[in-house]
Amino acid sequence: MNLNWIILLHPLSGLVVVGLAIIVATYGWRYRNARLGKSGLDVMQTFSLQKIHKYLGISLLSLTVIVWLLEVFAFKLVIVATHAYSAIALIILLSTTATIILRFRRRRWATPVHLTLNGLIVLLLMVQLLSGLGLIIYLTEKHTS
Repeated sequence: MNLNWIILLHPLSGLVVVGLAIIVATYGWRYRNARLGKSGLDVMQTFSLQKIHKYLGISLLSLTVIVWLLEVFAFKLVIVATHAYSAIALIILLSTTATIILRFRRRRWATPVHLTLNGLIVLLLMVQLLSGLGLIIYLTEKHTS
């Protein structure tokens, strides 16, 4: 199997994105529980969870854009519909959910919209994983035959 190294870098970095998304979601859940008084944490610990969630979320958005760029360069702008379009949708949703919660935090509607968009992000990440796995299988079969 003679594949370009950047073609291998994209799926590996995609797995890192999924792992980071799990960590961001975990900190977000812990922060929400702490904010609602369900965790027994004090104010400073709660604020610390919020900061970690915020910085990891911004890192997730940045890394997702980088991984998308790796896809564009690795496959030389070949659009594989499901994988490429869901990646663009993922970037848009991540940008939107971050903007909403950072800019409109005090509005009553911001948190439910943030949580709903994050649920959609989880679904898109699953689509990305499955379509990416299909691409890996396809490319492997194409290069071995």
